[in-house]
Amino acid sequence: MAIAETDPGWFRAQKRLLDEVEHGVREANRAVIGQRIPEVTRDGFLRLATVVARLRADYLNCALTLGRDNRGEVTSEDVARLNRLRLAYDEARLAFEALERCVQRGYVDIAVPTATRTPF
Repeated sequence: MAIAETDPGWFRAQKRLLDEVEHGVREANRAVIGQRIPEVTRDGFLRLATVVARLRADYLNCALTLGRDNRGEVTSEDVARLNRLRLAYDEARLAFEALERCVQRGYVDIAVPTATRTPF
């Protein structure tokens, strides 16, 4: 049996190290991301969500038209277009998720909400 498996001091040191690393990662992300994105607004978030929704709709619409418009015969151009639309949707979705994670983890400041219209 290894000493690490039985030594409570080792477990405390491990937890302390991981806590310090987590704190350092949070501070690094807050400093670096905060310089480029000083604050996130509700409208900015909703605009990005709207872009993701539109790209998702474009992608799904293209997929549905493959069988409807081409009688099931799909060309390499059809597949290439579908691929481009999927990539655009996936990238935008991942960006939204990354922004959401930044907000959840406190890497960016949140703007004070104001009464505004939904951007879509």
